Amino acid sequence: MKRVLPIILILFSITSGERVQAQFLLGQSSSNYAGVHGVYLNPATAADSRYKVQIHLAGFETYFYNNYLVWQAPYSPFQMMTNTVPSKYRGPNNGIIFRDQEYLREKLNGRDKHVRAGAEIRGSGVLFTINNKNAISINSRLRVGAAATNVSESVARLLKNGTVVSGRIEPEDFGAHLHANTNALVELSGTYARVLLDDEEEFIKVGITAKRLISLQQSHIHGQNINYQYITDPSVPNGAYVRLNNLSAQYGMTNEGAYSNASFSPAWLLGNASAGSGWGADLGFVYEYRPDVRKYSYREKGQMLKDNSKNKYLYRVSVSLLDIGRVSYKNPNYVEAYDLQRSGLILNESNFRQSPGLPGVMDGLNQTLRSSPEDQVSVYRTLLPTRLQASVDYLVKDKVYVNAMVIQGFVSNRNVNFTMPSLLAVTPRYEAKWFEVAVPFSLTDNYSRVAMGIGARAGILYVGSDNILPTFNIGNPKGMEFHFGLQIPIYRKPPESQLKCYPETEKRGIFGF
Repeated sequence: MKRVLPIILILFSITSGERVQAQFLLGQSSSNYAGVHGVYLNPATAADSRYKVQIHLAGFETYFYNNYLVWQAPYSPFQMMTNTVPSKYRGPNNGIIFRDQEYLREKLNGRDKHVRAGAEIRGSGVLFTINNKNAISINSRLRVGAAATNVSESVARLLKNGTVVSGRIEPEDFGAHLHANTNALVELSGTYARVLLDDEEEFIKVGITAKRLISLQQSHIHGQNINYQYITDPSVPNGAYVRLNNLSAQYGMTNEGAYSNASFSPAWLLGNASAGSGWGADLGFVYEYRPDVRKYSYREKGQMLKDNSKNKYLYRVSVSLLDIGRVSYKNPNYVEAYDLQRSGLILNESNFRQSPGLPGVMDGLNQTLRSSPEDQVSVYRTLLPTRLQASVDYLVKDKVYVNAMVIQGFVSNRNVNFTMPSLLAVTPRYEAKWFEVAVPFSLTDNYSRVAMGIGARAGILYVGSDNILPTFNIGNPKGMEFHFGLQIPIYRKPPESQLKCYPETEKRGIFGF
């Protein structure tokens, strides 16, 4: 067997990447003009926003990260993805020259490896301010990604290099492991947010988002207690077979009918005609301290009102619980999954060559592991990537803010779950009505990697990256991210006359009387 499990690696599309988490659009989501991006991070931000209406047209994000392969190519990952590699690194037919053994250096330190890659399409959506206390938002997005996590280093090398490689790592202990999955989910969501307290200096708002989730594709392989060894193949120089002495595995996939037959019919949306479906929710809370709120207050037609076109806080505290829920896979027309234990098997590459693509990989696993109807699982479930978001946003001076944010994930990546890594970020930004720029600094990828990004908003366009340095091939990249999109902002109007606002130093009682 020459290169056994690069085929399985292809299944999960993670040759140098990370998984679907959609990153966090750090340069956009903490702004007071974040609109629907802020709603994805905390549903409470929909209330008392600077928008009367915000229409999100379309947006796109892609990313990948890993702790195993270091990019050492003479061009950047961004250039490769956008097909802008210089001509001197192209072949006779203008194809990009990529020497994986030379351009991807393995980081070998004995620790478990992970790779993650993904993309998110943020579709049409709208945020609508009903009145001074209530707001709603309706949004759509497609979340796609792949991950391999908790992969023993010896297994990672087997996945990348196969068996024909000098210096391959022999497994030392019983108990090697591999956890990998892919997910593609359509999400339709509705958000309601309300102001609970508006008492001079103190301001509180809350929000909730309900989500309908429909699966277009899911695949997974989770191996535990893997005990294997290389057996020399005399017919291949430096070659070997892999003998599985023991293995506990759960694996499965949805077939191509799950996405080729997708439609927005009632049966599909209700889950009866899809491979998998489920429900999710976000909960959010925001507190603002407003010591100078009176300078934004004015009297109109006998009522005390506030200028809703302005930010009023010295600092803002945001807490939210995101992606509570799960997706169930039980449609027998689209789902095939197994849970089994095996010993004394040989992994044979020819098993994976009988049909192309994902069906070929599934057939290869079934033949190699000798699966039977008794091993088949009729229903399996994946948890959404539940996580806690907490942040503090501080006004440094007019239009200049600093945001500190932590996002901590809770869902285990040792099961068939949709997970997202944790991060810590500090983001200074300058924000104005029609223009904004932010520079996030973060400890991303479960606090293991330092990243610097940039985000900008100019009228209807937003663009940025949470990890900009790999774009310029700086620092031996292990990942990258970028995003862009279009929106139509309709801002809330200021008072007709600024003279209606009280001076900052004027002393008045509650509600300005």
